[in-house]
Amino acid sequence: MHYKYQGWTLAVLIAVDQFGNAIGGENPDSTISARVGHFSEITSHKDFPKKHAYWKTLEWIIDFSFYPIDGERHYNNAAQADIHGRYVRGNDITQFLLSIIIFIVCPLIAIVLWPLSPLFRS
Repeated sequence: MHYKYQGWTLAVLIAVDQFGNAIGGENPDSTISARVGHFSEITSHKDFPKKHAYWKTLEWIIDFSFYPIDGERHYNNAAQADIHGRYVRGNDITQFLLSIIIFIVCPLIAIVLWPLSPLFRS
């Protein structure tokens, strides 16, 4: 019976994720997780150390928050699931909005998901 709730919960989380991504200046069909995963992987530490640290920090926050339902490398799973694969880095303002969304929403998601993690294990 918990599979029904798991499917509903996942659908709601994806919708919130896509909404936040749209607010952050990105394609509304993509998720924040996929966007962050994409730019985390392609941004070079050597060439762009500050941007690399920015994306890696967001990646870590997202991965920690969603670990109970998706395990390690949530961002990678999200990027692979994104059939569009069109990502926009955005300007400083949209990246700032993206950061605010992640810093506010992900801890709240973690507070909910971590205690419920036994429900998501098979």
